[in-house]
Amino acid sequence: MNTKEKVLIHRGMDKVKRMEYEEALEIFDRVLAANSQIPEAWNNKGVALFRLGRAEEAIICYDRSLAMDPENLDALRNKGVVLRSLGNLEEALQAYDSVLQKGGDAVDMESAAAVLIAMGRLEEALSCLYQAIQTAPQERFEEEIEVLKGMILQRDGLVSQGKE
Repeated sequence: MNTKEKVLIHRGMDKVKRMEYEEALEIFDRVLAANSQIPEAWNNKGVALFRLGRAEEAIICYDRSLAMDPENLDALRNKGVVLRSLGNLEEALQAYDSVLQKGGDAVDMESAAAVLIAMGRLEEALSCLYQAIQTAPQERFEEEIEVLKGMILQRDGLVSQGKE
C-alpha cells in the first residue's frame, strides 16, 4: 500500500467517524479502484456499508478482506457484528471463535458471550465472561456476570416451578 492509499484510507475512516458514510464509501471505492488488493480498504468499506444499512454487501467486503489477510482480526470482528445483527448467530459465533483463536481479547470474549446468550446457551456465556474478567478485570464484566447469573437462576427457577 502506497502513501496516497494510506492517506485516503485514513480520510475515509475519518468520514466514518463523522458518520459521513456515503462520502467514506466513495473514498474506499476510489482506493479499491486503484488497487483492489488492500485488505484494510475492503474492511473499512464493509464498515461504511454496514452503517448505511447494507449488511449483506458489508459481509462480502469482510470476506474479500479476509481472503487476502486471514489474520485480520478487525474484519473478523466486524463480520461477527454484522452476522449477529442479521440473526445469523451460529456464523457470528464462528467468527468470534476465530477471533479468539487468533489472539482476541476480553472484549471479544464478551461479544461471544452476547451471541451465546442470544442462542440461549447461558452457561457457556457465563464461562466466556469469567474468562474475560480474568483476562482484563472490568466492572462492566462483573455487572454482566451478575445479570447472567440472575438470568440462569430465573430460568432454572421457572423450570423447577413448572415441574412441581
